[in-house]
Amino acid sequence: MQQHLQILINLLQKNNLKALLQHYLDSSQTENTAQLAFMFQQGEIKPANFDYYQQLATSFIETKGLSHSLIAKIKTSSTLSFFTPALQIGDNFKKIDHQQRNVLHYLFTNNKVPSIRSQPPFNYLRSMMLFGSNDALRNGLCQRDEQNLTPIESYLFTNRNLTPLATHELTALLALIEIERKQQAVENVNYTQFIQTINALCKEQAVLANNELQRVILIATYYSVSTEQVFNDINSIK
Repeated sequence: MQQHLQILINLLQKNNLKALLQHYLDSSQTENTAQLAFMFQQGEIKPANFDYYQQLATSFIETKGLSHSLIAKIKTSSTLSFFTPALQIGDNFKKIDHQQRNVLHYLFTNNKVPSIRSQPPFNYLRSMMLFGSNDALRNGLCQRDEQNLTPIESYLFTNRNLTPLATHELTALLALIEIERKQQAVENVNYTQFIQTINALCKEQAVLANNELQRVILIATYYSVSTEQVFNDINSIK
């Protein structure tokens, strides 16, 4: 085990909060990410201690700031749940890494083994927007990465899980699309540029890209075109 983690564990066992914070401040960004990951894992393993580790991680991030390397690690519903209090501090939902991606980009493109369990937590995020002041979260929905993709476009074109979303998640995604649309215009150039990506994805997974495929319907909804057009454009690529 790396020394910085062993020191963290020793301080946790002593419940020395002042020394824990100082150790975190003295550690590098890479070490901080590993330390936060350890606390997340402990919260998952020992649910009775979840709040303790969550509050500790939140206080660390509040004091030192959200590290760029942590952004790409928040990819699942469980990691989002653990780090939500920290992300709601200041503009953390808008913080970006070296690829100009924020947390939402990674949440929407997490490519685990295709299953319903690995789908993005659209409903959780929509609820956060509805029941709290989350301007940074709302603005993060509109940010574009180095490929000029918003988080929703990242889902549409690069999320490899073509399993249909559950009804409540689908409804939530449609609501998020509407929220984004009210803030900024859709860049139609992305439709043409990335339609070949979804074509390749369907071929790779032997999925028929017809106008009943949920991803086709969502692309049509996002760009305000017919499902027939999306279907034809995808299948026109040889």
